[in-house]
Amino acid sequence: MGHLTVPWFLLSNFSPIFLKKKTTPAWTEEWLGNVSVSVALGICTIAIGGTLLLGKCTTGYLRRYLRSWLSRKIVIDTQHNISKHLLSMDMGFFQSRKSGELLSRMTNDMRMLSRTVSMLGIIITEPFAIIFGVAWIFYLNWQLALISFLALPLAGIVISHLSRKMRKAAKKAFEHLADATTAMVQFMDGIKTVKSFMREHYELSRFTKILQNLFNVGMKGARARARVRPLVELLAGTGAMIILFVGGRWVLMGKMRFEDLMAFYGSLGLMYQPAKSLSNANSEAQECLPAAERVFEIFDAKPEVTDSKDAIEIDKFAEKIEFKNIKFSYNGIDDVINNINLTINAGDLVALVGPSGAGKSTIADLLARFYDPQAGSITIDGIDLKKIKINSLLSQIAIVSQEPFLFHDTIENNIKYARPEATENEIIEAAKAASIHEEILSLPQGYKTVVGDRGSMLSGGQRQRVCIARAILKNSPILILDEATSSLDTENEKLVQNALHHLMENRTSLVIAHRLSTIRHADKVIVLDNGNITAEGSHDKLIEEKGTYAQLWALQTG
Repeated sequence: MGHLTVPWFLLSNFSPIFLKKKTTPAWTEEWLGNVSVSVALGICTIAIGGTLLLGKCTTGYLRRYLRSWLSRKIVIDTQHNISKHLLSMDMGFFQSRKSGELLSRMTNDMRMLSRTVSMLGIIITEPFAIIFGVAWIFYLNWQLALISFLALPLAGIVISHLSRKMRKAAKKAFEHLADATTAMVQFMDGIKTVKSFMREHYELSRFTKILQNLFNVGMKGARARARVRPLVELLAGTGAMIILFVGGRWVLMGKMRFEDLMAFYGSLGLMYQPAKSLSNANSEAQECLPAAERVFEIFDAKPEVTDSKDAIEIDKFAEKIEFKNIKFSYNGIDDVINNINLTINAGDLVALVGPSGAGKSTIADLLARFYDPQAGSITIDGIDLKKIKINSLLSQIAIVSQEPFLFHDTIENNIKYARPEATENEIIEAAKAASIHEEILSLPQGYKTVVGDRGSMLSGGQRQRVCIARAILKNSPILILDEATSSLDTENEKLVQNALHHLMENRTSLVIAHRLSTIRHADKVIVLDNGNITAEGSHDKLIEEKGTYAQLWALQTG
């Protein structure tokens, strides 16, 4: 009958459940109650534990995401603001700085600034953990707490010394990195010159030398940084041993309970990780802060040419331009032009001629107010340029330079760069006036053809005529031509001259001429030498005077 014991046991004890009897054994109720409590506790434990785990994972994700968002947002905003600031600077700022260095500050230094921002969380939060830990160990035993901080002054001196070394090395490293970026920009921009003179080995050797200097400086900082952690750990370990030795003696002497010593020692150990994280963050900061300083140096630079508080908008130029006793120097010492007096009447074609370095381009740059003269004044219709808003002044002027610059964009966008709201018909009319329309249509995508970097997909004459079309579309009353045909062959020069003829119609033109045949019909020719006007008059008059102009004409025409 033994085999019936278990079924009978189950039937006799659990039958009330199935038979719905009102009586059950007391022990069954107790057992079921314990099971219910256990299940409830288990569910609560799982719920609380799961909630805490989910909360930890969620806060960890949010912390990392927000830190990443903050660092990227700050970097993007800084890059936007620094670009805005650079665009507000005058030409003197860019003339005195290497483009590669500015590029390095916009890229490499900004990347390091991002690292600095990402460490802000550690720099902000860990000190609170350390402060709480310090307060706690002082609460546990202030005598041992004081002993544990005996090594702090030494640690501070060591870390301060190594931090200065890291910061100094990092600053030099960023300077060498800027030199490397500059070298790369130069040999890529001048790759045709490098190839034609077979100077690849020289450029590579020069670049390698810069990289080696960058490596050597970087290793100086690395050595200083590598010393920080071992020294901090050595000092921390030494302090811990002193605490164990002193505390152990106090325990043996009955001055302190063993569990209190262990509590103090454990609390001291909990401060190690925040202190270690803060030490590492400090090392990172010493390498990143020079980059931040270099970035903000650009913000500290102020343009020398700015709108005055009482600057005004001007209407369309109508009467004359006057240069009165103008003196100008790029470095503040050597005058490029000296005591220039010049009048350009509305509608006139005025040509500037003379040897290189005579000051021709400087006069044009002063008219566009890329620079301000150190003495004298320039007026338009009797209004000093310094009293005119810069954008209002530049709206009156169109410039075609010796080296035509096109953006890596379509021909259409390069032409309408002068007036973004221009219609397709206006763009085509400008191209026709510049004698480039038919050649544009012959290209695979016509006006949608991408011209390449700096217009490399077009010939020199085509680039120049696209720039002339851009100037025609701007339709400004004052035109500056800075040796616009000097680098062209005879055929292209004729095409460009035809385009320039359309461009100069009904405009006041200031022409810097290299080929004197292009300015024979100028209303006035100004001869410059060493920053001074040596002669002025019509072409025929200057030929009759048999001076410098006549000599230059004879050399060019035979």
